Amino acid sequence: MSETATIEPSVEPFHDLVRGPYLVSSRGILSDEQATALIRSLREGGEQVERSTLGGRSRSAVCELPGMGRVFVKHYSHGGLLRALTAGRFLALGPERSRVEFKMLERVRSYGVYAPKPYAIVKKGAIVYGTWLVMEELHGARNLVEIQRGESEKLHRVMKALGEQLVILIQKRILHIDLHPGNVLVSPAGTVHIVDFDKAHYFRGSASTLRDLYLRRWRRAVIKHGLSPVLSEMMSLLLRSYSE
Repeated sequence: MSETATIEPSVEPFHDLVRGPYLVSSRGILSDEQATALIRSLREGGEQVERSTLGGRSRSAVCELPGMGRVFVKHYSHGGLLRALTAGRFLALGPERSRVEFKMLERVRSYGVYAPKPYAIVKKGAIVYGTWLVMEELHGARNLVEIQRGESEKLHRVMKALGEQLVILIQKRILHIDLHPGNVLVSPAGTVHIVDFDKAHYFRGSASTLRDLYLRRWRRAVIKHGLSPVLSEMMSLLLRSYSE
């Protein structure tokens, strides 16, 4: 990669701050003032944004925190019919999805993958709860769906950088279960980020099996959403050349 994104994963425990029914957990990154401002923004709804992920739209908000600026706040919910029935609430039967994604973001960033920096987890409730993940906002970033429309030279640079990062995930046996062009964001400076590591996990199979799984899912997304077949062709060439 042209620039390093390698960061040692944090070994610092989570620090919890209680604000009424809300619990804010971070690696000591958020101050009391910032945690209070975050909860106030969540109660008020924040600045609502909709991030298109091709397969749907996620409920998210952008909040302004003192001394930190704008942060991206992702709200978790069930998919399909459960979304309407549960209203973004979960039963406490295991670790929160926000906590799992927080740790996965730390892990892949430590490998050298460009992914949003996680700041905090918010939980409201105990047995039945809602949860949010607070992370850096990739301000001004565009997704690969937008870039593939008539920007061939930039597309080649982006795909090369994306291929290099996917090779890292394959080598480290990390399966991003919903990788598609809508989850690849390019900053105004040209840095390629992979987002939405919700439900990403370690893959127990071989590197070649994981590579082929990524290729099949990528190709299926390109076909399903009517995107340029060049995206599939370039991905196949990149991953097969890097992974053989």
